[in-house]
This record gives sequence, C-alpha cells and structure tokens, in this order.
Amino acid sequence: MRGRNQQWGPMTTKEKPEFNDEFNEAEFLGFAKSYLSEAFPNPQRIGCPPDSDLQRMADQPVEARDAVVSKHLTCCSPCFNRYMEILASLKRRRAAGQ
Repeated sequence: MRGRNQQWGPMTTKEKPEFNDEFNEAEFLGFAKSYLSEAFPNPQRIGCPPDSDLQRMADQPVEARDAVVSKHLTCCSPCFNRYMEILASLKRRRAAGQ
C-alpha cells in the first residue's frame, strides 16, 4: 500500500491484484446481458430509435450506419431488450430455414 505522500505511478508486479487467468466469456456475456436489460429503465423512452432501425441492425448490421443505435442500446434497457427479442426471432427463423 502506498503512503499518503507517495507519488502514484504504475503498479509493480507485487502490487497488482490477482485475477483469475481464465476468462469466462459466457459468464461475462451473461452478466452484460443481465445488466443492460435492467440497469437503464428509460420509462419515457427518451431518444429511442424506431423498431425498424433495431430490425435493420439485427438483420443487416453496418457499423457506421448503426453506431448511434448501437450506442443507445447501452443506455436504454427497453431498447436493448427489444433488440435481443429481434435477434432471437431472427435466429429462430434462420434455423427454420426461412
């Protein structure tokens, strides 16, 4: 631990906290999905894109075109949840060969 008057600089190997070396992607994605689906209620639906934009982004994503909608999904749980519904429906349709 650094003293009150010490300069802050890069941590030495000895000072770095230990982390589990094994990254669990499924666990991380599950946490992110859970967090985004509840953390930002937006009851007035401020700044929400039309459903057609969410559909288009799910069906034919284009990073440059979808950047604003994608960013909005990180701060609006209703839109994030709707987007996840659209993705699930699209996945089911594609699996069924439609």
